[in-house]
Amino acid sequence: MDYVQLALYLLFGTVILILIAMHVALRRKTRLSLKELFIPKVRVADFSHEAASVIIHPLFWIVSTGIVSLFAVALILGSYNEMIALDWLLFAFSLVLFFTFLDPIALWFAEGRYKEPLRFVAGGMSYGALCALFAFLANSLLNSLFMQFVEPAIAAVMIISLAPVIEEILKMYGVIIISVHRVFKGTIDGIITGFAVGAGFALMENIFYIVTKVPAYSLDLIAFRAIYNTIAHGAFTAIGGAVLGKIRMTFPKPNILLLFIPIFTAILIHISFNILAIVDTIAVYSFIINYYIFSPLMTLALMLIILYLIIYAKDKIKLRKRKN
Repeated sequence: MDYVQLALYLLFGTVILILIAMHVALRRKTRLSLKELFIPKVRVADFSHEAASVIIHPLFWIVSTGIVSLFAVALILGSYNEMIALDWLLFAFSLVLFFTFLDPIALWFAEGRYKEPLRFVAGGMSYGALCALFAFLANSLLNSLFMQFVEPAIAAVMIISLAPVIEEILKMYGVIIISVHRVFKGTIDGIITGFAVGAGFALMENIFYIVTKVPAYSLDLIAFRAIYNTIAHGAFTAIGGAVLGKIRMTFPKPNILLLFIPIFTAILIHISFNILAIVDTIAVYSFIINYYIFSPLMTLALMLIILYLIIYAKDKIKLRKRKN
């Protein structure tokens, strides 16, 4: 199998996907120009609004892309040995990159005519990728700290338990920042922005696993991570984003306690998924089942929930318009 050729096809498909999304964004009824898409106008506002404007600004995308690219290169060089297959790395990176863009853009298209700005998707993905770096550093620091004071097995359990909490707090914080923007309108915006943040996070996590843990030419493992891990991480934060969007619609200026509800929701779903993933792993290695079952089924269930939430939110928008 020519992995380099497959990688080029995937990269070409990713570029085409981005161009199609840009074309649709430019043809919206608001007549968004190409200049406004990449150089948006920044209005003077309070600090929270400015923070949201920073995340959705193209300069932030460029800076974050540079940072995560440097991290990926450093990870490859730090793990490099003669056994690493470069053609496999190129293919694996291209595969996870393709699904990283495919999933949130497909969800963005699923909104129909109630599309939020494409900048929310790009900003969310950029923020999510940076979140993964902070989560990696935080988890590594905690792991080193725990290993000094407790047994390795207990330390591993503590890290596994704390990782979803750290990751979802970091991811949902970005969604909360973006939700302050004046264009952010409610549940659908929360879903799409949250999914974009989760997909960006999954990209960096997948890259880390490809370089350090996934054996070369393991098509089943890399396909599993590219598809299910991207959807799962996107879904955790998307459902939390839906809750946040509903809170923003009901309470224009929610207090801190209310903002903990979407964060707790995302954490709870993430922990549930991790438990099922552990059950799957134990069952496979114990030869009880041949394939992972429970975590893929939960991933499918999460996607159905997200699609239902989008349809429900769109019906509410139509009903509100009829009343007005």
